[in-house]
Amino acid sequence: MPPMRRRFLGQIGRAGGVAVTGILSGCAKSEQPESESVTVRIGSKPFTEQKILSYLAYERLRRIDWIRAVDEIGAGNSLSNWEATASGDQHLYWEYTGTAWLQLPPRHDRRITDPESLFERVQADADSQRLQLADPAPFSNEYVIAADARWAEQTEISTISDLAAHIRNGGDTPGVAVNEEFFHRQDGWRGLASYYEIETANGEPIQTEPFIVTSIGLTYELLEQGRVQITSGFATDPQLNRSTVTVLEDDRDYFLPYQPAPTAYAPLIDEHPEVFEILSPVGSALDKSIMRNLNSRVLLDGEHPFAVATQFLEGEVLDDA
Repeated sequence: MPPMRRRFLGQIGRAGGVAVTGILSGCAKSEQPESESVTVRIGSKPFTEQKILSYLAYERLRRIDWIRAVDEIGAGNSLSNWEATASGDQHLYWEYTGTAWLQLPPRHDRRITDPESLFERVQADADSQRLQLADPAPFSNEYVIAADARWAEQTEISTISDLAAHIRNGGDTPGVAVNEEFFHRQDGWRGLASYYEIETANGEPIQTEPFIVTSIGLTYELLEQGRVQITSGFATDPQLNRSTVTVLEDDRDYFLPYQPAPTAYAPLIDEHPEVFEILSPVGSALDKSIMRNLNSRVLLDGEHPFAVATQFLEGEVLDDA
């Protein structure tokens, strides 16, 4: 990770830490504005982390007496949420900077790995489409490449460059499992293979055996069962806490930052900037470890995202502050 990226993430975290206690214990701007009650329809994509983030926003805003928060959480993909928010059919959801840059209008091919620069460019794109982005949370849920810990130790592989050299040099070719989206995305498996030079002369990724394309959750089970040695994942996946899993360092910074930022209908924020002010310390209270643990409570322990978000706001943040 470049020094500039580390400084930026650290600065956000330090700035957020000062305000957490006050806003979560009721010191936010909750006074009734001059206008009538304001409706804020909150959506999300359907996967666990998105639901937790959006319930954090929903529960925080619901406690403000002049805001009528509406739960529309858990439906649609990135594009449908982006477009619904830009049109005002929905008012707020969380989008990842990397997703906005690569996948959403106007879509870009240029790789920007500095999180501050990426956020500024995504913010500019959003502004042109009747959207506004608040400051992102100080963690990135970027793609990762993970390995079976014992296999990685035996082969002395700790980075993606090590893995690429191992495959190119004809070592014992590892089995690979990737999720379907990662297999098809431009910044997924093919892009990674090209960037790290683990492809054939005609530009195809070097064949591994087996190579399995499956759902996100199953990739880790295949790794745990020993059927593969390498898998794709996300930085906040709770399965990465297992002692049997090693995350390989992205030593050449291929993966873009994926920081989640509250993304809102611009006219709402123009009229009521307090909405972003109220949410700011909530995002600042999160880091990669905390988000991984919140995801774990839903994915591995079976709790509901709403309950996890509510308990985090009411207990864990205040206890830690």
